[in-house]
Amino acid sequence: MTPRSYKKQQAIITLFGAFALFSFTLSSCSKGDGPEPEEELLPPIELACDYFSEDRVLTNDPQRPVDYLISCWANVQGSLKIEPGVVIEFENHAGLMVNLDNKVFEIKGTASEPVILTGTSKQKGYWRGIFLTEAHNPNNLIEHTVIEYAGSQNLTGSSPVYEGSLALRGVSSTTPMALTLNHVEISNGGSVGLDFHGIQTNATVSVSNLVITGNNDVPVKVSAEMAHVFDNTSSYAGNASDFLNITTSNYQIKDKTVAWQKLDVPYLVDGRVEVAEGGHLTIEAGVKMEFKSGGHIMASGFLPPYNLSLKIQGTAAEPVHLKAHNGTNWGGLYYSFTQENNIIDYAIIEQAKGDIPSGNIQNTGAIYMHADPRLTVSNTTFKDLPNYAFFAYTGASSNQPPLPNLARTSNSYINVAKGNSSTGHLGWGSTNNQYPQ
Repeated sequence: MTPRSYKKQQAIITLFGAFALFSFTLSSCSKGDGPEPEEELLPPIELACDYFSEDRVLTNDPQRPVDYLISCWANVQGSLKIEPGVVIEFENHAGLMVNLDNKVFEIKGTASEPVILTGTSKQKGYWRGIFLTEAHNPNNLIEHTVIEYAGSQNLTGSSPVYEGSLALRGVSSTTPMALTLNHVEISNGGSVGLDFHGIQTNATVSVSNLVITGNNDVPVKVSAEMAHVFDNTSSYAGNASDFLNITTSNYQIKDKTVAWQKLDVPYLVDGRVEVAEGGHLTIEAGVKMEFKSGGHIMASGFLPPYNLSLKIQGTAAEPVHLKAHNGTNWGGLYYSFTQENNIIDYAIIEQAKGDIPSGNIQNTGAIYMHADPRLTVSNTTFKDLPNYAFFAYTGASSNQPPLPNLARTSNSYINVAKGNSSTGHLGWGSTNNQYPQ
């Protein structure tokens, strides 16, 4: 974000300038002359808790270093527009609950005059933040805005819990939530920077040119359904826990084609990510991902034509790196039925145990295959695996499966506990009956 300056700082400069001019005038003018009177700097306007029950526009007053003061958890029910240069300070635990349905919520600064939302005390986690709970207008916008020192407490008091400096609630109704974020800085928060974990695929959401830094937790929490909206135009580094956190809610990627881009922080997967019918996920070159112990990715079809795919496409210079967050183990990759062009190329897969909780699968392989999925794996390093690199479900059969849809070329295996080079580090059977033994 473009470097900013508060009006308060500008006012101090003006005040010192006026003092210098006054001193010069006293020394150079006759006794009866005097300096032009300077306009008095004014205190902020305190907004009552019910102020936002009707449509409002907040404007910049150059004579007020801080334009407005909010001392409560204010319910925004009318249309709200905040103009360039406005500075709002919030008292401890104060904030905005945006509950305006189809009316417009717009915070629109400029590169030279950003909107500043800050605390009356400049300490991490001082004021509560902004929670959009019913915000459906597609023109909802936060642009060229700084949100700092928020995240004093959770934005909801009961489950589902939303937290952070800014959060958008997920809704299951047919009316989607809507918000565009562009050139927004979220900094020095007491918890998560941005909480999008509840939003679903029908939400009208876009983000670009964000700076999320200095917060006491992860910069972003987001559902797997919507993780693709975060891209490399933004910076997420410099927080207490530097991960784009993919939570367990809304875990399906269905009926759309998306990509997860390389970011300046790794992805952290809490649990299940499922690519379902009509879903196509590409994990792009240079992406780094860490998985909690139950974390895994499934590409799983149920009905013909099994139109879904999971592609992990690194390069020699920028492989995709998948590993355990705890340094010990994570679930792995699961392919079932899919007959699309699934590809793993130039990847590093380490510490994958082959535990898929959603299928009650344990101790199998880094890549688990069911129902002969179509898959090509090349230029990939399997490293520090407690079980097999590949595992095919064959039930109790002790015969090696033909796997006509599996192609493997130029892969390497380092410290893989089970399997051998003659079978390509492949195991088969079931959780209870595994071959070769």
